[in-house]
Amino acid sequence: MVFFSCDKCAETLKKSKVDIHARRCGCDSVSCVDCSVSFWGDDYKQHTSCVTEAERYEKSVYKGPKKNDTSGRKLTPQESWTEIIHLSISNSPPAIASYLKNLSSYDNVPRKEKAFYNFATNSLKLRGANGNAIITSIWNHLNSTREEGREKKTRVEGAEVKESETDQQDVGNHEIQDVMESSSRVEEPKVNNVSEDAVPVKSIKIAKAMKKALKKAPSRQMKLKELRKLVKKKLELNAQTLKTIDFKQAVTRAISDDKSIVTEGKIVKLLT
Repeated sequence: MVFFSCDKCAETLKKSKVDIHARRCGCDSVSCVDCSVSFWGDDYKQHTSCVTEAERYEKSVYKGPKKNDTSGRKLTPQESWTEIIHLSISNSPPAIASYLKNLSSYDNVPRKEKAFYNFATNSLKLRGANGNAIITSIWNHLNSTREEGREKKTRVEGAEVKESETDQQDVGNHEIQDVMESSSRVEEPKVNNVSEDAVPVKSIKIAKAMKKALKKAPSRQMKLKELRKLVKKKLELNAQTLKTIDFKQAVTRAISDDKSIVTEGKIVKLLT
């Protein structure tokens, strides 16, 4: 609520009391208590909202909304009602236009019908049957303006929701299409680049290496496990080659292919 200070006697006044005080005091202007702006004559009636306490006391440090700026925040129910009163003036019937202008100078007009009737009776000096008829016309006009605003808001929100649903449907259709396209693609077989070191070792090479190792061994014999280690070292087989071939199987095959090499359990012998 906006309060004013009389520029003549410095009395603090509610907006609704300014006219009464001016007739009694004879002052020509009043100043807003919050922003200290002076208003001459009836100009104060257009001053419906002012700075917050934070903006008033923090001054240059304050980072909030600009003065009288309601953008970026939701209006309170009372602020919305005051805005409806201002909007209703432009399309009001001539018979109630002046009363609406007077109401627009108040920022505490009740939003409920019964309280509104009492407020209008006292503030607008509307009494008797004729006064009640005028108040009813004012209330109906304000209600009509409020309903038009609600319908407009509903239409805008409905359009935004429909647009959002359309966008989401388009995104969903694109995603489904991408999935179908990806699933229909035939994956090309991977071709492994096998290096020369990965070419399977011939059993004849393994047999020759085993014979050389067995000739140097005592009694021309040794354990199969030790023989495999020596052959592996002799042929300088790298890790990639060992992954490509089954070395144990290759050694077994080489022994079976060469009649001069025999096995007795875990012992391998070279025949003379």
